[in-house]
Amino acid sequence: MLYEITFYNMKQSKKSKSVKCLICGNCYKRLTGGHIERMHNLSKEEYLKRFPNAQVISDEARKLQSKIQGKLYRNEKYRKSKGSRTFDFIKNNKLKRLLQRDYKSAKECLRYKLWKPCIVLYGSIIEAIIIEFSPKSNTYYNALNTAKEKKLITEKDFHKIQIIRYLRNYVHLHKELKEGSEINEYWAKTFSDICESIIKNFKK
Repeated sequence: MLYEITFYNMKQSKKSKSVKCLICGNCYKRLTGGHIERMHNLSKEEYLKRFPNAQVISDEARKLQSKIQGKLYRNEKYRKSKGSRTFDFIKNNKLKRLLQRDYKSAKECLRYKLWKPCIVLYGSIIEAIIIEFSPKSNTYYNALNTAKEKKLITEKDFHKIQIIRYLRNYVHLHKELKEGSEINEYWAKTFSDICESIIKNFKK
């Protein structure tokens, strides 16, 4: 079965206009968002777990989707309409794009229980926001104090962020090995909650 799937995807590699459902054999521009959910009662994750190398969207459909999304996200009104957790309060457009990228990755890591990368990503997002709004501070610690004084962050979040600064250093494996602290779901969700709280405060 795995050989058949791999061979099929090799044939699909040349800018496919449709993809074949490996359950029923029918071809569509995309399998997700309708077909596999309604016809086979499977989520995208369940389908890909069953067929690890399967293609779920055609190259043509992916290209069109990317083009449409690119046009939409260049429209400021559209971006602001897409939920409350955005970074429109960041004026630096290059930083904003990086924050959006890492924020999306952090949420995926949390979803798939990848605790360490989740902590590192959320920690870097928090640090970037704090420093961006304290440009005269020459260290992250000073930037944190400035943010607290200006009431950009709460007293409670201020003390939690001190822990974040410590745990983020576990990006260095020898430090993690030496300290022996456990990186787990609790800390990953704590980082996520603090990040969401800070984003909410800055969007006011």
